[in-house]
Amino acid sequence: MRRNRTIWPGHAIVYEVVQYLASVCDGVIKRDGHGFRSDHVAYGHWLAQLPEAEWGAEEHRHARSIVPVYREQLHRAGFNPEQTLGQRRPPRVKLRQVERLQTGWTPDPTGHTGMRWWNGARWTSAIV
Repeated sequence: MRRNRTIWPGHAIVYEVVQYLASVCDGVIKRDGHGFRSDHVAYGHWLAQLPEAEWGAEEHRHARSIVPVYREQLHRAGFNPEQTLGQRRPPRVKLRQVERLQTGWTPDPTGHTGMRWWNGARWTSAIV
């Protein structure tokens, strides 16, 4: 039987990127390179708390305009901002490569929380 190649788990949509940025943001209390800049804090957190189904054209447009600002930060977290903004299909990878990725709760590399969920390709917004 032929097995389909798995889609790379690092692919994300703009909504997931905003969720992640809000989860590591401390409201610009520290200049640590995590989360939103001061001019994006209020709107970014507001977008993150809205369910994706309630995002309209304006919210999508604004979120897509701020993602490039955090390109380097997102790369460090395992996201691919170019792919997210390009809305291309995620690349396919060999099953063996995906099986090597270890998912689970690990110490938060940002130091903001105790533990953060690593999905095998990037840090998610799930924290403990």
